[in-house]
Amino acid sequence: MNGNYRADFRCIADCGEKYPLDEVVYKCRKCGSLLEVRHDIERLKDKTVSEWKELFDSRTGTNRWPFGSGIWSKKEWVIPHIDNDHIISMLEGNTNLLWAKGLGKILGMKDLWVKLCGNSHTGSFKDLGMTVLVSQVNAMIKKGKNIKAVACASTGDTSAALAAYAAYGGIPTIVFLPSNKISIAQLVQPMANNAIVISLDTNFDGCMRIVQEITKDNTIYLANSMNSLRIEGQKTISIEMVQQFDWEVPDVIIIPGGNLGNVSALGK
Repeated sequence: MNGNYRADFRCIADCGEKYPLDEVVYKCRKCGSLLEVRHDIERLKDKTVSEWKELFDSRTGTNRWPFGSGIWSKKEWVIPHIDNDHIISMLEGNTNLLWAKGLGKILGMKDLWVKLCGNSHTGSFKDLGMTVLVSQVNAMIKKGKNIKAVACASTGDTSAALAAYAAYGGIPTIVFLPSNKISIAQLVQPMANNAIVISLDTNFDGCMRIVQEITKDNTIYLANSMNSLRIEGQKTISIEMVQQFDWEVPDVIIIPGGNLGNVSALGK
């Protein structure tokens, strides 16, 4: 079934460039714009809306690999053609959606709900995107790509998520952190997962410049949010949320913003 569906990297500026998901590429080589994962929507229309709902519902809460994950239960809409044996998952997702009755009273809202995306292995929603990125890297390695490590710049959550999933998949991790600008709790996680942790006397932007330089060597794979594979995992928050409402779409969604990666994901 999964062989019927396809996705690839496309330039967000629509200059016409596209690349396979197993190519080490982060920006359009023609115009320099960022890339996004685009799916063959016409092929996805082979199933009706009811059939997609029935498929996703049949997987939710099961232990069938890898569909017990809130992300991989929507595999056809994430990375459809990845081999199940190459997926690196800790059954993330399926996070609580709770009726915030007391807070709603304070705010004068009768039907306020909170989706707890941080109820995850490392304490942040970034796990939901990192399972996708690390799975794709694992698949590339298994198919013979010369990728020796994954790397990121971080102020905490990204490094924790990357180190956890890469460790689960047996992939070495390098993280660059700004000195004295992250909490001990966030520093402990990559160290506990055997990542190479490098503290630099700079801010996040300085760390980001350095990680972009070292990942120009394609043997080290860039795992920061400019890599759009993570968006594919995080976008399943919106699908899962609607599923938890018995496929009724909320009127309004309020999303906290840092670099607005989750805004892009839920918008998609």
